[in-house]
Amino acid sequence: MPFLSPVVRRVTGFLCAIVGGGLLVVASVGHFTPWGRGYSSLPRDWERFDTALPTQLPTYNALSQRLDEKLTTAATDADRLRTIYDLVIARFTHDEAQHTLASNWILYAAGFIHPTFHHIWSPQGLVSHGSCLLCDQASYLMLDLARAHGYKARQIGLQGHVVMEVWYQGDWHLYDADLEIIPTDSTGEVLSLDELAANNELRQRYYGRHSNMAELIRARENHLYMSTPEGARFEWKGNLFALLEKAAEVLKFLLPLLTLFVGIRLLRPVRPRSV
Repeated sequence: MPFLSPVVRRVTGFLCAIVGGGLLVVASVGHFTPWGRGYSSLPRDWERFDTALPTQLPTYNALSQRLDEKLTTAATDADRLRTIYDLVIARFTHDEAQHTLASNWILYAAGFIHPTFHHIWSPQGLVSHGSCLLCDQASYLMLDLARAHGYKARQIGLQGHVVMEVWYQGDWHLYDADLEIIPTDSTGEVLSLDELAANNELRQRYYGRHSNMAELIRARENHLYMSTPEGARFEWKGNLFALLEKAAEVLKFLLPLLTLFVGIRLLRPVRPRSV
């Protein structure tokens, strides 16, 4: 930038180097160390939360490995899905998994413009950034684990709550990892959302104690299903934000490096032009 005066070059270069270097340190420490992670929220009175699991299973790979070990004794599809469900509800409490300054400084800053940017979307990030999940995050993590073990699964939005269904034995089966509900009929068969919506007695039994939830289940015209493409979230904006999150994971390193490079270039002495 030859048009800048020497003083402006030095000040601008110094600021760029400080900002770029600082953000690079924040991104590196947050990405490669536990700094800034591990937040938690107290479980609800009825939650089956195991306080030891967040420490024992701090990453998605560790969670998957523990799940694989448990699945060796699961004989049926229902047993396998119950095993996945049990591990998810034991590992997490109810609260939003959010980006911090350490996890992604870009999304953390953007979250002050709109809180949706703070929301964590990737299954890996949901596990590594603490022990809390909201209903959409819990249902998506279980969906991801089910798909990783060969099952077709989908998210369902209920206009205020999110659950998921898994396809096996020729039908859909409902799992609610946030409210810790697996609705079954008199034979022990796991119901689909549509089957539960049509059965007032079972709907009240499983969801009656949760404010307005039985009505949300009944109001089938407001259910938002998403099963294709594979792994999609029930809202288009959720899929978009998940892609933005992936891009931000690269940009949190790239932007500081570019800023640092510009700063170093500006701090280099300008060679006088030969006449």
